[in-house]
Amino acid sequence: MTLANPDNDRLTELRQREMLREYVFTSRVPVVGGLIARCRAAWNSVATKWQARPVMEQQSAFNRALVDWLERPAGLAELDDLFAIADRDQTRLNRAASRLALDMANLGGARRGARPQIAYFSPLPPARSGIADYSAELLPHLSEAADITLFVDDPATTNLPGFTVRPASDFSARRADYGLPLYQMGNSDQHDTIYAMLRQYPGIVVLHDYFLHHFIRHRTIGRGDWTGYGVEMGYALGHEGRRIARAVQQGRADAPLFDAPLNQRAIDAALGLIVHSQFAAERVRRYRPDVPLAVIPALVEPRAGVSLRDKLNLPEDAVLFGSFGQITPAKRIDAALGAFRGVRQACPQAHYLLVGEALSGADPAGLLAAPELRDVTHHIGYVADLAEFINWMHTVDVVVNLRQPTAGETSAVALRAMAAGRPLIVYDHGWYSELPDAAALKIPPGDEAALRQAMAALADSAERRRSMGQAGREYVRDFCAPNRVAQAYLAFLQTVVEPARV
Repeated sequence: MTLANPDNDRLTELRQREMLREYVFTSRVPVVGGLIARCRAAWNSVATKWQARPVMEQQSAFNRALVDWLERPAGLAELDDLFAIADRDQTRLNRAASRLALDMANLGGARRGARPQIAYFSPLPPARSGIADYSAELLPHLSEAADITLFVDDPATTNLPGFTVRPASDFSARRADYGLPLYQMGNSDQHDTIYAMLRQYPGIVVLHDYFLHHFIRHRTIGRGDWTGYGVEMGYALGHEGRRIARAVQQGRADAPLFDAPLNQRAIDAALGLIVHSQFAAERVRRYRPDVPLAVIPALVEPRAGVSLRDKLNLPEDAVLFGSFGQITPAKRIDAALGAFRGVRQACPQAHYLLVGEALSGADPAGLLAAPELRDVTHHIGYVADLAEFINWMHTVDVVVNLRQPTAGETSAVALRAMAAGRPLIVYDHGWYSELPDAAALKIPPGDEAALRQAMAALADSAERRRSMGQAGREYVRDFCAPNRVAQAYLAFLQTVVEPARV
């Protein structure tokens, strides 16, 4: 027996009604004279021909097109959008379920007033990650007022004494022991498990980088998972995202790493969100106005350091510029060295130091091999020990910390430079625009002439370098101290766990 399809019945009814038909009105009012009757008939004919009939034909054409579209099987664009809608709905449903579970746990009031129980997900030392260093500095202060369990892929690889460390796979069975999970999320390849967990078990997400596209690309395309990349692009942009993903797979387009942030799923999943800049906060609010959101400055622990200039055999009067951290094309070392060439014409005692490993796409050795740079540039590779890294930062006179394009990141290098009392030169966009003018010279992105002028100005004035360095120290002391940041975390977590009741 074949069951009737109610959708087909509705389409049949619409098809029958698609054509508007003219209705001939008749009147029982006696006609007064033949002339009046003929005039009325003529007027009706003209009005129908030039007024009513065109509107009826236009509406009928629209009706036919609508029914044709409804009868047609769903096309690629419609399917892409339907999948995206379903995916987003699932994320929001999961978030709502987590919110309900949290409210139910709070209903009895057993946790109210007790020390927060935090499940903490983050890269941790000895991982080569700025977020790992961030967590290592935050956790001792956070643990003064909260009980914290660290969840990582492999506890045996984590070196953080004084904390309970468990496999991330254990969290599912233990989740009822914690008020909320806390996820430190960034744009590097070290956040696979964190991303999977924040989707499955929504909590507080700390978004260190506004753009997550590099991470998503690593997680999908980097493993040959083009379907997964299409799903993420579709979640963010619907059919247009899927279309771009197909073009990338077919070699007809590059991945829009700095145009599509691909952070929408992480933002949608969050019960609360922490960012480090107004740049990120404004964009989050535009996308999801209802999310509980806190702007908490990135932290840095001021550390004493010693200069290692004697290892570089520098002239006594040398002015040393430096760039720190992983060397990538976006760090614009090429632009910095190009400007440095010009600076040396007026300041021949200037030298340049690079500290950090080169990643794919960067060729510092090739840049430094230029004859005019060979004897005045120095490249130290990856420095595993943070104390040694800080010592190298205390070695330079000026830190050149460029990023173009920006992924909405917060630069730990910039904060450490200010903590070390070193003046900064940065591009004036993203988070960098929010740095204090007294501590950083900000120049238009890509403007090599402005970069050269900024470097020359600092090379020429030891007093200006000193005053800018002092301003940086004061900024870090007032806004980025780990104990202040930890207090802001705990206050925000409390508002999310126990929102004000009206």
